[in-house]
Amino acid sequence: MGLAQTQEVLAQLYTNTDLRERFFANPETVGAELGLSCDEAQKLAQLSAKEVNIFANSLKWKRLGEVRQLLPRTARALGKNFTALFWRYAQTHVPKGIKKHKEDAIAFANFIFKVAQEENLDPFWISDLVRYEKTWLLAYEPTSRLIVCWFGYPVGIASAEGMKRQPTIAIWFRFSKRLQLRHIVRSL
Repeated sequence: MGLAQTQEVLAQLYTNTDLRERFFANPETVGAELGLSCDEAQKLAQLSAKEVNIFANSLKWKRLGEVRQLLPRTARALGKNFTALFWRYAQTHVPKGIKKHKEDAIAFANFIFKVAQEENLDPFWISDLVRYEKTWLLAYEPTSRLIVCWFGYPVGIASAEGMKRQPTIAIWFRFSKRLQLRHIVRSL
């Protein structure tokens, strides 16, 4: 097994909990699914499952910290639920690409939005808030010129205490790639 294949298999084991559990329960069978020979699977199975799990969890904690920085208002509003939701999300999604922290935050925002709709997540206005922060991330792309979003709650205010239903429009714009992103929020 070459270095690139070893790194690919280890990356999958570190980021996919189900695969990791299946691999350590039955290394030859799961190793074959991953394109490993019987000997290669046995060598990888000699890794300590406990240490692999510890490292995998440290990667998730790092991802959580990055996402928390990119969705700060959502993290504050959800409190401990933010972490619990992130663990659920991280079981099924592994970011890829060069802007993986931002893409991870956007995908997690989509996950929160879906969960909020399906499970009536508290606070009741969290769907609007997570859409607002996700739109900020999308608006920062240099190719983004104009984004207009309507919200049912005044999500642009500094504090979410006593949030009452109030139609709100948010506009992000820039006149060229080189100019600073501008932002306007108005409650109607």
